[in-house]
Amino acid sequence: MISVYSKDTDATGAALLTRTQVRVPNAMLSRFERSVTMEMPGFWDQETDASLAARDEAAGRLAQLFRQLDDIGNNGAEGYSRFAWSDEEAVLRVWFAAQMQRRGFRVEVDAAGNQWAWLGEPSAENPGVTVGSHMDSVPGGGAFDGPLGVLSAIVAFDVLRESGWVPRCPIGIASFHDEEGARFAVACFGSRVLTGILPADRALARTDADGVSVREALDGFAAKLEHVRETQKAGLDCLSEFSEAGIDAALADSHAPKGQAADLEYLKRSAAHIELHVEQGCMQSDLGAPVAVADAIWPHGRWRVDFEGEPNHAGSTPLDRRHDAMLAFARFVQRVREEAAAAPDARATVGRVEVEPNGVNVIAAHVTCWLDCRAAKAQTVAGMVNRLGAWLASSGLEGSGLDGTGLGGNDLEGVTATLTRESWTEATVFSPELRDVLVQAVSARGDDAAAGGAKSYGAQSAAEQSREKKSANSIAMHSAKDPVPANLAATHRITELAPVIGTAAGHDAGILAESGCAAGMLFVRNETGASHTPREYATLADATQGVYAYAAAIRDCAGRVAAGWRPRPVQSER
Repeated sequence: MISVYSKDTDATGAALLTRTQVRVPNAMLSRFERSVTMEMPGFWDQETDASLAARDEAAGRLAQLFRQLDDIGNNGAEGYSRFAWSDEEAVLRVWFAAQMQRRGFRVEVDAAGNQWAWLGEPSAENPGVTVGSHMDSVPGGGAFDGPLGVLSAIVAFDVLRESGWVPRCPIGIASFHDEEGARFAVACFGSRVLTGILPADRALARTDADGVSVREALDGFAAKLEHVRETQKAGLDCLSEFSEAGIDAALADSHAPKGQAADLEYLKRSAAHIELHVEQGCMQSDLGAPVAVADAIWPHGRWRVDFEGEPNHAGSTPLDRRHDAMLAFARFVQRVREEAAAAPDARATVGRVEVEPNGVNVIAAHVTCWLDCRAAKAQTVAGMVNRLGAWLASSGLEGSGLDGTGLGGNDLEGVTATLTRESWTEATVFSPELRDVLVQAVSARGDDAAAGGAKSYGAQSAAEQSREKKSANSIAMHSAKDPVPANLAATHRITELAPVIGTAAGHDAGILAESGCAAGMLFVRNETGASHTPREYATLADATQGVYAYAAAIRDCAGRVAAGWRPRPVQSER
């Protein structure tokens, strides 16, 4: 069953959009979907993008999948909120499992809670190619960060299968759990646990803002899945096209694990992992590149800072007798900005804060904030954090330019601060061999994608073969010159093929690469350059080019892996 939309008019002559549920054989989907007007998700244009969706198979499929998910955790202008082990994640997991099972994939949940859909029987002796990303969000996030990588993987597989392509090695599509870390304040939670970077005992002990631990959230997730069953029976739109038996099967493969555990043997099922993501920045926009290949991820970490002061009355306590944790926090935020501005190629942000007792007329007794710090080089981050720690250990005023002038002379006497590291990821360089294959696959596909429409993935034309020969020669020169990026601070490196860029944002693919897996990434252009906000935006045309690039990369890598190719990983900088 698929949802299709047609335009009509009511008795008054006003425009009316009608949805109809129709069962259509897979072989007829392309012709059928192009003959109807499709309702678009709210972030894409209802006319221009709908026209593209009607003309282009991949665009139509991608728009339809995004439309199905659009209402989940959607708070309108305030963005999307889809957090770990929440009601929203329950729906997303069931939807993912149902979509993949319908396509003939076997869905399973690993020891850390990540969902994997497999076609074929992967093992360490018979590894496959895996793709995918995540579907959770930051508080008030955008539509693309995460879901674009999962939905594009699904559509890329559809495009390949309907062209007659049959994989000769196992294919896996992953939906990683809690990549953003919005609820339990650890980024890439699922991939960190799976790889053992985040030990199981520490993972289970993490608590959210309401004091709920990960262990308790896992125990309560079964009830949330049961709620999905109830709402599906009541007509939950994103699951309306699935039968009751299909939902039951999807529910069984959407469960939370009993605990948290690493499983490095599981990762040996993948010879190469490729993650597609919307770019978190404006580099591709500056380069005019709809699709780019990732090179490396900057080192980055998170620290918790606790300020201990003394509560008192806001009206009756003189300024020079206060021990104000909020004032210490405010000065720290300014100091963070100064340190980042003075360091080369660095970013430092305080984006989350908790205050106690959090009363309007009460001097703050305790403030906890979280520091996100990243730079092109690990030693730059270490230097910034060490200086901030030393500043906190002192009065925090000498030489900082924050001498208390105009603040009643308060020198923060009686306020103490502690700095605790919560997570750290070293600079991660993606597999150069896999990177070069991705460059070649994306470049060979570029002209076809730009023209729009799916093209057969069977025999190559003479022009394509010639282009690939030139690509291979260029890649060989590129690799010989720069097998591992010497300067992660470089904004980008341009070959005569697809652009190769770095990123200051963390990703699950980076965690896998850090653990010794061969991983790589593709980026889709972000028109606004904004990220972790509803302002992030990829056009449907660019997203569709991303799908075709993904399909080309899957086909190419799967053929190589089936022939025995195992791209060498590059572990993180130590």
